[in-house]
Amino acid sequence: MRRMGLIIIALWVLISTMAVQAQQGGGQFCVRAFGDTNANGKLDAGEALLTRGINVNLLNAQNVTIASALLDQSPTAAQGVVCFQFLAAGQYTIDISSADYKATTPASITTTIADDGLPTVVEFGGQSVTAPAATTETTTAVSADEAQTQQLIRILVSAAGTLIVVLGMGILGVIVYLLAFGRQPQPDPRRTTGTMRPVAVTDTGRVKKVGDTTGNTPKVE
Repeated sequence: MRRMGLIIIALWVLISTMAVQAQQGGGQFCVRAFGDTNANGKLDAGEALLTRGINVNLLNAQNVTIASALLDQSPTAAQGVVCFQFLAAGQYTIDISSADYKATTPASITTTIADDGLPTVVEFGGQSVTAPAATTETTTAVSADEAQTQQLIRILVSAAGTLIVVLGMGILGVIVYLLAFGRQPQPDPRRTTGTMRPVAVTDTGRVKKVGDTTGNTPKVE
């Protein structure tokens, strides 16, 4: 009789538990958060699960928030999972927000939950909001250095071009000067052509031809 009583009590506890679960509902709506390093919206090999910094709100079909949870405080945070349990069958919406991560997947997800005890799991991908800032600063610094280098190169090229033009103009000017105003050969004053005729000055101041110098001795009158 005692054994039979224990069996009856156990059955009564089981039935009561099932009744409570039936009243509360047996559906589960879960979120699994991961670090989406390549921002493709999918959990890829090598991408780590997020364990903190995620806030999740659960809304019913009337868009009324009926529960909230933090990933930091979830018993399954090590798996990156936040779950809402004992849900009645129906439509629910999960809103995900984070001050530490930028969403790469939809931050609001609506689905229908069945009252069968099986969890419905959706995934949330996020990228750290601090890493892109550092990358942006690095990129900006690199761009500024590249811009300065390119500007310096342009200045040097411009200066070299100007110098080449000035030198070219100078050389061209020298060539033109030599061609146009170069020294012409002067005749030798010691060499003459033709016949020389000596002259003499008379007492009256008149010039008088003396004679031909070719083969003759000059004669002065």
